[in-house]
Amino acid sequence: MARSMFAFLIGLGCLIPLTSTASAQTGEKQSVTWTLTPLPPAMLEKDGQIVGYGVDILNWFSSRLPQYNHIREIVPLPRLLKTITGPGTFCNIGMNATPERREFLHFSNAVLPHLPVSLITKAERNEQFKPFINKDGEVDLERMIAFGKMNGALRSQRSYGPVIDAILRRNINNPGLSFIGNDANFLQLISLGRLDWTLYLPAEAEFYRRAKLPEEMFASWHIAGNDHLMPASISCSKTATGDAIVAAINRLAKDNPDMPWTRFYASALSRQDKQHYEQKLQAYIRNGPPVLNLAVDQ
Repeated sequence: MARSMFAFLIGLGCLIPLTSTASAQTGEKQSVTWTLTPLPPAMLEKDGQIVGYGVDILNWFSSRLPQYNHIREIVPLPRLLKTITGPGTFCNIGMNATPERREFLHFSNAVLPHLPVSLITKAERNEQFKPFINKDGEVDLERMIAFGKMNGALRSQRSYGPVIDAILRRNINNPGLSFIGNDANFLQLISLGRLDWTLYLPAEAEFYRRAKLPEEMFASWHIAGNDHLMPASISCSKTATGDAIVAAINRLAKDNPDMPWTRFYASALSRQDKQHYEQKLQAYIRNGPPVLNLAVDQ
């Protein structure tokens, strides 16, 4: 889906912005509350604040919208949809647009492209996976799973996107697949030789590596049929202010076609994935986002 932080105010409730009429009369700025949801590595709590590349991207956009009073509020994922549909104007960074969500939210254009899920293995074991690598350097995930001799672990109840979810459903009874409730320690298990592979978003894998195994080297294999950048957007409440903010974000994106804010995401990647991302990003900028349903849960 890159670390610095701007000062933010944590609200304890829903903040109701002034109406446009009142703002015009008083000269006060309209308020928007940005919901910050701890989802490492895009956003994570540290010393009572939230940092991460998602916050840095938000800072890039909000600093270019000085006509608004920007308020930041930490909102846990289970409360996110309820919060952003409450009174006032709320915005959120990184949400995927769906027909259901469009009924109650304005969405910007797809301004936040990020890499899809990759197969993560220990780098020193690359030779064992080469039989499943195609001519484009991508792993044939289904063939590898069907081989039955590579032990992989996945997080239960997580969606890895429609392409990979379909592969997993077809191989759900394969004895080499394990489903575990928490995937935070999968890299350690790979390092110890207790697992052969897992699936992570590349920025996730690098976050866990830097935090827990900084001296270890892991390989990130792109998965055949799933090697396209995933588009995500900035969403805002269906209010006049929310509509205006989304329109302003779209103008900023149009005025900055090289997407300079993506450097924050790129800095959260491994060297290998950063190079791949930069190549893919140039094609994305030239051709636009794919017209696909690419939602992936974290």
